[in-house]
Amino acid sequence: MAFPCEKVVREHLPAIKAALARSLVENGMSQVQVSKLLGTTEATISHYMKGERGQAILGQHILDDIIHLAKIIANGSLKSNQISQEVCGICQKVRLTCAVCGAESLSDCVHCTMTDT
Repeated sequence: MAFPCEKVVREHLPAIKAALARSLVENGMSQVQVSKLLGTTEATISHYMKGERGQAILGQHILDDIIHLAKIIANGSLKSNQISQEVCGICQKVRLTCAVCGAESLSDCVHCTMTDT
């Protein structure tokens, strides 16, 4: 049995980081700055930018949250521990989103749950 957190870490967290990296670069940060901020390598950010990593599909409501977060980060309005908390909040939201149809809550989904993975 796989726990929902395992799926998030394996599939969705890389997609969240990739979307966040792309949004941060679009908001004027360099790939070097983004790699330091996300605690990863410049090569990983380059892979994210090319779409070679972090390709899990995220719902539009999740992407909207990531884009909003990127704007706040790019403005320098958050400290690193606050950024971590915000990303954790996005991960929690992903866990409550249907993995198959993207319904914003599992109660809205009539055909799937995240616990089957």
